[in-house]
Amino acid sequence: MNGSARLIARIDLDRLVTNWRALDQLSGTAQASAVIKADAYGHGVHMVGQALYKAGCRTFFTASIDEAVHLRSILSTAVIGYFDGLDRDDIEAVLEHNILPSVSTTGQLAILAETAKKQGQPIPAMIQIDTGMNRLGAGPDNLTTLATSDDISAGDWRLIFSHLASADDPASMQSTAQREAFDHARRLFPPIPASLAATGGIALGEKYHYQMTRPGIGIYGLPPVPQLAPYLKPALSLHARVLQIRDAKPGDHIGYNATATLNRSSRLATIAGGYADGVRRQLSNKGIVHKDGLTAPVIGRVSMDTTIIDITNWPSDHLTPGDWVDLIHDGYTADDMARDSDTIGYDVLTTLGLRAKRQYAGNIIDDLDIRD
Repeated sequence: MNGSARLIARIDLDRLVTNWRALDQLSGTAQASAVIKADAYGHGVHMVGQALYKAGCRTFFTASIDEAVHLRSILSTAVIGYFDGLDRDDIEAVLEHNILPSVSTTGQLAILAETAKKQGQPIPAMIQIDTGMNRLGAGPDNLTTLATSDDISAGDWRLIFSHLASADDPASMQSTAQREAFDHARRLFPPIPASLAATGGIALGEKYHYQMTRPGIGIYGLPPVPQLAPYLKPALSLHARVLQIRDAKPGDHIGYNATATLNRSSRLATIAGGYADGVRRQLSNKGIVHKDGLTAPVIGRVSMDTTIIDITNWPSDHLTPGDWVDLIHDGYTADDMARDSDTIGYDVLTTLGLRAKRQYAGNIIDDLDIRD
């Protein structure tokens, strides 16, 4: 561990690459891309982007134009698209950095048409279809108008895509309905490579794969459906420095608002990491911490910067100030932490905060620019 850090996020890039390759293989004849929005789901886009490109991934997606431009500074030759939708203010960056915008409305298509006219050629772009989430994409209210617009020729269309709302529930009929809606929408447009499945959709089978899949969370090792668990391993573990150890007596209160009161003589450790670091406040009086096979409960409220754990049952020499304990690891993953804090693993990974120092591991590092 790093001697100057208080919280370490260790990221195994070899695992991450293995996860992507497994998802690519499970995608059959479709090509697997990589979704690396939100700073690669909290894993660091600089290193993750390079590692995946080195592994053979050639198409990447972000949420915003800003994320896409940043990724272009890392990957000069990859195909990069973003999901937010084309805005007039995006055009300069789209052209300068060779980014694929998403088009969902006739207004966005008009912006693309104006640009194509100025450039004297169609603009590489993607069509985003809403098939039932009512989130982003052309839906029943504007789909036909978009498809029949004279401006449709302004796009050099590289992909038509939609997103499944319930792919994490293989029994849900919503996925079938969305696939049928997607197939209907595709017939309104010229032949364009298609994409419907993210990580969970890959597990739904070949009918959902089309020409490209867009795995996100699975790359980082969290399976949204049990069928994928044998193929994926978490890439990130989180480790906290022990700041102080104290003895406390029965009747003592612990943390803010005295939400815990001791009923025995206890030994407590204060560790680095609080809700400002993504250690959720919902873990108060219910989270657990690990070290060398032993577990200790979180006691009292999780604070902004620190958390208190009860190590009374540990051997007296098992922990000293300056040691490290494990908050997330193979035996207690981000999905487990999410379960204990009433959220989802995506939420945990993407909100780990800025104060955890990243340490990268893996043989692939030897081939990468290690600045982060």
